[in-house]
Amino acid sequence: MVMKTQSRVRRWGPVTSQLVRRLVVATEPVNQVGLARDLKVSQPRISQILQLLVRHGVDVERLHDSKQRRRMVDLYVAHHRPFMVSESLLYGLDPAYVQTRKVVEAAHRQKVRIAVSADLAPDLIAPWRTPTLTVIYTNASLDLAPSEFVPAMARGEATILVRQVSDELLLESWPVSRLDIPVAHPVQQVWDLYDLGGEDRLEAAERLLGALG
Repeated sequence: MVMKTQSRVRRWGPVTSQLVRRLVVATEPVNQVGLARDLKVSQPRISQILQLLVRHGVDVERLHDSKQRRRMVDLYVAHHRPFMVSESLLYGLDPAYVQTRKVVEAAHRQKVRIAVSADLAPDLIAPWRTPTLTVIYTNASLDLAPSEFVPAMARGEATILVRQVSDELLLESWPVSRLDIPVAHPVQQVWDLYDLGGEDRLEAAERLLGALG
């Protein structure tokens, strides 16, 4: 997959991104009425998004085919952008899992919704690389104790990247065996692996997609 620059592609809205996330892992044929109900939009809106995918070369009648799923993931990587309110880079000394659990516990105390993405979340589904920087999405500002984390000046120095987003659809958790860490949808994890960059992360993205079937 090749991530295009933002200037060359049109940014998707939250509903388009959510629908594509669902379709990539769908096991049943497309049911526009059911999708409209689940996503709380009109059926014509679902039809409009499906036609968009068709124009981009997706065969929406054969979504079970791995090539069609891969095409949708490619489109997601190119067109999705989180609607961010703020972004904070933090550094901690504890192992990645311990740091993430501390953020999860803080969010629970403060009643903030979160979803954990790459690097850590893919390690729960298709282990490949040791997590070094983990993106965590939130729906509100999160107060993390200064004794636990300190601000980082650049991604290369950070271990946690907290992104407050206005799109709460992005915070829907994906079911995994560990209930103590709410993880983001795997398609969003792939997006973050590409966004964070590095050859080992690209390989992690491939393995994650392979684990989805």
